[in-house]
Amino acid sequence: MVKIEDLKKISLLNGLPDDMLEIIAPEAQLSIYNTGTVLFETNEDIGIFYMLIMGQVALKIALSDDVNVILDTMQSGSSFGVASLVPGTNASSQAVCQEPCEVITLSSKKMTELFEKHNELGYRMMRRLANHYKNKMDNRTNMIQKTLDKTPELKHKIADIETLTPIF
Repeated sequence: MVKIEDLKKISLLNGLPDDMLEIIAPEAQLSIYNTGTVLFETNEDIGIFYMLIMGQVALKIALSDDVNVILDTMQSGSSFGVASLVPGTNASSQAVCQEPCEVITLSSKKMTELFEKHNELGYRMMRRLANHYKNKMDNRTNMIQKTLDKTPELKHKIADIETLTPIF
């Protein structure tokens, strides 16, 4: 069980009423990970939604044998592992703790059950996740395009650039 005060530290949950946080709290777990811990690998079935209370987690992918890209650096208050909520979808990146991390975890199965049982909670969370995801993808696309414009020599090293810049 996680304290409601800890859930309030998560941006995605910010502003949800206490009665909704009380639904989540008993189902969530608090975990502590060391620097270098790999939380999940690219193409892995995650099964867990992560909410970072303290620390830093890098989400990265290998574009080729000699080109790795950090897609995002998750800071305290961030959430990740959204792929766990989409049946049949695997992780699109690797998640690695860059320093000791305190993380709230919630199994995707349990989270889905909560959403189905508590429709208002499910609606609010999925709407927030959709907005968050779109903003992240827009920012990522802009950053990648700027990087490639400034370093065109990288373009020939990337086998499938379309996977980096999806259009939503």
